[in-house]
Amino acid sequence: MKPWREFHRMIPTRDRIAEVVLTAVRNKDRVGIYPHVGADGDALGSAIGLALALNQAGASARVFVDEKVNPRLLFVPALDLVTVYADLDTKTWPQDQALAIAVDCTEPERLGCRQELYRDAPIQAALDHHVSSGESGGLRWIDPQASATGEIIFDLVTELEGQLGQSLLTQDGAMALMTAIVSDTGGFVYSNTTARTFAIAAHLMAYDPDLRQITYRLFHESTKTQLRLQGELYSQAQFLQEDRLAYARVDQALMQRLVATDTDLDGIVSELRSISGVEVAFLFRELADGAIRINIRSNDHFHASDFARPFGGGGHAKAAGMTIRHKTLDEVVDLVVEKAGQWLNG
Repeated sequence: MKPWREFHRMIPTRDRIAEVVLTAVRNKDRVGIYPHVGADGDALGSAIGLALALNQAGASARVFVDEKVNPRLLFVPALDLVTVYADLDTKTWPQDQALAIAVDCTEPERLGCRQELYRDAPIQAALDHHVSSGESGGLRWIDPQASATGEIIFDLVTELEGQLGQSLLTQDGAMALMTAIVSDTGGFVYSNTTARTFAIAAHLMAYDPDLRQITYRLFHESTKTQLRLQGELYSQAQFLQEDRLAYARVDQALMQRLVATDTDLDGIVSELRSISGVEVAFLFRELADGAIRINIRSNDHFHASDFARPFGGGGHAKAAGMTIRHKTLDEVVDLVVEKAGQWLNG
């Protein structure tokens, strides 16, 4: 018996999604796959893992992104399947897609420049492990118990293998899906890691993905710019509410002075949360368009996703994010810190 079947959960519309994907495969249709803007390890790994499996089955699948792949993720295989929107001839490929699949998000708004390409497809489906209150349209397969969208892709691929009677996973596909799962579980240490997560990972390991490289590139590789940026932010970090709340802030001036990118901010908010006594940590960063992006990490006593939802954000119980527009960085920091203090003392 295959181990993951013990943990199988029936998700509304999952059968319908499997059916439309199977139809696309049998018809050798074109399938567009759309990870969210700023694709992280789970979004990109899931998208590539799905594209590889669909192509192995006979479909013609490609991954479309808004921006160049995060340098930290350049080790992920099959990047030739990824097309940046600016390089896309929208008069050709997307016009013929029979199916569009959003990965690691359900709202078309999170697809940025590509949302119209997604909406224009005859059939749209979304695969995600984040609970969302946003409108998405189309079919949705959401499993908040999954540690990563990579688990959902694994389930879908397994279903297709059963229907087609052939193996669709390859070493590259396993590498992509393992990247997705390792990324969102923090290397199998976050509380979202379950027995099912390990069962899926064990199956993927049979295809010999390079787990050492995945872990090193995601969590241990660093740059001089990243080190200097961390030094600036850690030295200016603020601690409030009897040190239960920690936050750091970064404006465009600092990013430009250090010639830093968003990738250089990876891990900072998690480090703040790891400080003894801190229950919730925030990283406030000013984006190029003036909007303020807030990343949240918390413990069992502060539900990050519930906190973010009134601000139009979301995510998980201990990891969430939100974007606030039309306010200055100072205004957003004051607003969010005050509200978080009320939550901590409520």
